[in-house]
Amino acid sequence: MGIFKRKLTQEEKDFDAKFDKQIKDIFVLTEDNMGAGKSGKEELWTVSIRTLAYIDLTTQELVERKSILQWLVTEKECRTSKKKLGLAKETIYQLKVRESLPYINPYNQKEMEKGKWLKVEEVVKRNCHEPRLDEILKEYQKDVVIHPDGCGELKLDKSLGLFSGSGIFNQQECLIHLDKDEESETANNALHSLKVLLDDSCQWDLKAKQYAAQSLTDLANDWADEEGDDEISEEDFIKRISISEVCVSLDGDFELFYDDGDLFYGHVIIVSGNIESGFEDADIAG
Repeated sequence: MGIFKRKLTQEEKDFDAKFDKQIKDIFVLTEDNMGAGKSGKEELWTVSIRTLAYIDLTTQELVERKSILQWLVTEKECRTSKKKLGLAKETIYQLKVRESLPYINPYNQKEMEKGKWLKVEEVVKRNCHEPRLDEILKEYQKDVVIHPDGCGELKLDKSLGLFSGSGIFNQQECLIHLDKDEESETANNALHSLKVLLDDSCQWDLKAKQYAAQSLTDLANDWADEEGDDEISEEDFIKRISISEVCVSLDGDFELFYDDGDLFYGHVIIVSGNIESGFEDADIAG
């Protein structure tokens, strides 16, 4: 009895059309764990895993730019830990892949270069070793830490591009997160903004709480009314919330996370803004 290849769905055809027809054999070093997403009326999930580098086995060229491995899975496959191919972070694989074609991002009109994404056609071999990729992995796994004033040790999560650790904000211990600089494993851009926040943390904390209270007290009372709880004032709101995390991005942007004191039954309160322009938004999440 013959073996018949299953016909592709239109969704699979559309995904497949984004990639060059030529198949490349590569050794690839993954960076982080698999993630999956879908949008709109899509029935299939796109699984993605970022890479640190790969080697073209035909030319032996080392390509050190970061790419993203992708493949499609069903709802059932997505719910499993393997997500069909079972790739892991910080591991070298031999794969057959196809490079993505040049692509214009419809949101910002920026052109994505060929090969930004690599469609996985086959996993040829797992847990490989290749001297150049082994060296890149060894360097990647070295700890990078900084010790800003007012903070403990902040360690870089290289897959997230984020320095994280503990610190003191208005005499209260909290988590500190800083975006790393774009071209190096430093956080000089975010450190400048963090210093502004920490040097006058008492006033920043008070003003952030006041801003949150002005923006969210009515909503808190709507929640309280639904639960039959007493109405609260803005003063009550300010007294009940407390800082939990300080997140500083590039170009002066920041987010202050507050424990909600059960105003929203465990949701976190986020006050965002910019060092130069001040507070811009307050909302709840989680």
